Amino acid sequence: MSKYIRTNLASLRFTHGKLSQREVSQATGIGQKTLSALETGASKGIDFSTLVRLCDFFKCETSQILVIDEEPEDIPPSPEALKKADDLIARGLKAAMESPEQSAAQVWAEFDAVRERMQQQSGGTPARKRGPTRV
Repeated sequence: MSKYIRTNLASLRFTHGKLSQREVSQATGIGQKTLSALETGASKGIDFSTLVRLCDFFKCETSQILVIDEEPEDIPPSPEALKKADDLIARGLKAAMESPEQSAAQVWAEFDAVRERMQQQSGGTPARKRGPTRV
C-alpha cells in the first residue's frame, strides 16, 4: 500500500467553531481557492509560509495540519453490489420514463421543495431559491 499526504483542514475548521473556508481565508490572507485545493487534495504541495499561517491561525503544530495516510486498496465491487447498482439504475430509468413530462422550471421547483423540506427537518438554514433562468 502506498502512502500520501493530506491536510486535516476541514476537521480543524469544524473543531474551531465550524469555520468556513472564507472565514479562514479572510483571517489568514490565504486564498479560498488555495484552501479548497488543500482540503480536496487537488493541490500538489503547500508553501511553507502558508503552513506557518495556518499553524498560527489554528494554534497547532504542522502534524495537526498535514497527515500521512495510506492509499486505500482498489477493491473491485462484488457481483452482488454490481447487481444492486444495475437494479437501482434500471428502477430509476423506468421511473423517469414513466413519469409525466415536465418543464425545467417544474423540475427545479420540485427539487427546491424537497431540499427545503430536508433542511427544515434537519434544522438547517434555507438555501436560496433558484431563479427562472435555469434551463
